[in-house]
Amino acid sequence: MKIKNIAIQFKINKEIFLSKRSFLSQYSLRNQSQDIDIMQSFFKENINSEFNIDLIRKFISELRINRTQGSIRRIISNLKIYFEFLLEENIISNNLFSEISSPKIEKKLPSIASVDEIDKMIEIIDTDTKLGKRDKAIIELIYSAGLRVSEVNNLNIDDIDTHINQAIIFGKGSKYRSVIFSNFTSKVLKKYLDIRDESNKNEKGFFLNNIGKRLSIRSIQHLVKKYINLAGLNPKYHTHTLRHSFATHLLDGGADLRVVQELLGHTSPKTTEIYTHISVEKSRDVYTKAHPKA
Repeated sequence: MKIKNIAIQFKINKEIFLSKRSFLSQYSLRNQSQDIDIMQSFFKENINSEFNIDLIRKFISELRINRTQGSIRRIISNLKIYFEFLLEENIISNNLFSEISSPKIEKKLPSIASVDEIDKMIEIIDTDTKLGKRDKAIIELIYSAGLRVSEVNNLNIDDIDTHINQAIIFGKGSKYRSVIFSNFTSKVLKKYLDIRDESNKNEKGFFLNNIGKRLSIRSIQHLVKKYINLAGLNPKYHTHTLRHSFATHLLDGGADLRVVQELLGHTSPKTTEIYTHISVEKSRDVYTKAHPKA
């Protein structure tokens, strides 16, 4: 089959495909749309070619010129899904991308802050100000409950119960989970609630900016980075470092992997297992420095 025979249908069916994927986040939909467009551009450049596995391999080869392994994996994954849709719609006779293996990516261990570093970061916050009380509450909650920045942004005033130290989190994949936090974090949250702007009764967001609106993801990232820098910590640290540190410190303290998985909201235990590797690396480092025969 010639490319020109399916290129038009490929483009037309993109909108139908995306409309059926409305359950995904805007970020995921944007990526899928862009990845389909990348394939469409490749079709235009090879309009008279045969649509076969060799052409798909040529496409992957060209991707390797200026894209990362992670980006290539995402494109292959999204196109596998799209081609499966085209197969179901009888636009193509087989899904050639099902024969393509995604490139393996060496997992990099995330940066982990020590307990002392996190304490230093929190202690540097000026809690004599309203914004300082809010910022401390944000950082304490992220670390105490292991939250993603998007989950902090999504928090509503009714989602947190400081009497039982528990919160309902709207997380990745549009799934809800229950998390717990410490008594100390509860006290910090209560102090924030005492000064939380109540001028806009319609605003449900838990953490608000200085004009009483829900605090944005970018603002949360910015304020966390500000205190990382003020505390003189590793410049590679960022908001997600607090979540990584939460998981690693729990495992270092003897927590069960399954419990940590549930608290993080991971679907698969394999995602959580990366933190066991971090703990092993830490143990190895301690052993090497301390054992006389190391």
